Amino acid sequence: IFKGDLDFRFDTLVQRFREMAFVTRGVTIYFLDERIEREMTFYFEGGISSFVRHLNKDREVLFNRPIYVEKEIGGTTTEVAIQYNSGFNEAAYSFANAINTIDGGSHMTGFRTAITRVLNDYARKNKSLKDDDANLTGEDTREGMVAVVSVKLPEPQFEGQT
Repeated sequence: IFKGDLDFRFDTLVQRFREMAFVTRGVTIYFLDERIEREMTFYFEGGISSFVRHLNKDREVLFNRPIYVEKEIGGTTTEVAIQYNSGFNEAAYSFANAINTIDGGSHMTGFRTAITRVLNDYARKNKSLKDDDANLTGEDTREGMVAVVSVKLPEPQFEGQT
């Protein structure tokens, strides 16, 4: 299939294999680059919760364990892991069948909408927002949030994938 010189970047493959091991909880991926005699093994029992902790490793987190939710409906499994840190930037990653959907997708749109709605409902119920206060915006609710959203679809349809 490949003719001539085949070259790949070790760091690029390491990043991809690490993501795959995070998103596919319990799977071990062993990678050996015989060109430079370098090897790595990836295994993350915690799945995407471990991924969120990894993404937050150099940040001051607001709570120790990521919030994790998993639900299966009609053959589609959805997993979400969230952890807030003291920073201001959002870091949200989405996957469909272990493929990084860098352009988002309906699963990411639904997640962002849901997190904003839930936090607004909570703030109103607990009187953090008064009746005449404006709702929190999506930007407000995602400030300092690190999240991974992963869906496993029986028949995926990727519109943005080449």
